[in-house]
Amino acid sequence: MAQLSILVYKGVPVDFSQHRHTALHTSWHETEDWFHVVGAHPFFQFQKDPQNPISESPIARIPVCAIPESVSKATFYLACMGTPVRNGSGDRDWNCQNWVGEALTELVKIGCVTEQDRVLAIGKMVEVILDAEMDVSVLLHGGRERLIDLG
Repeated sequence: MAQLSILVYKGVPVDFSQHRHTALHTSWHETEDWFHVVGAHPFFQFQKDPQNPISESPIARIPVCAIPESVSKATFYLACMGTPVRNGSGDRDWNCQNWVGEALTELVKIGCVTEQDRVLAIGKMVEVILDAEMDVSVLLHGGRERLIDLG
């Protein structure tokens, strides 16, 4: 059975929330694919990779759902490829994290993901992304006691 997950990678060059990379990951029996947006504004591009495109392993794998047998690889791919990549002047805050949420919305439309699974997965993704905020205080205060408890 094919599986869909969200992968979250540690931020580069520093692990701040806005630098954490996200991707959709599928395992279709013997094959795997990574679907994500790469680059920076205004040069974002959709990319599909047959192996992990990041040199490091993800820090989180968030299961979304089992992909229904009624959804073919081609249909899945077209839904992801058809998710808009936003490079306009009003999209400066848009990134790969937004793309994952928008791609999951497209996958709801084709019957691959339920609305409930989409909401739960995005909530977990946001939690993992926001965990990076804790690193900010360590960088700012050199590992000393934090002034603000982010937990």
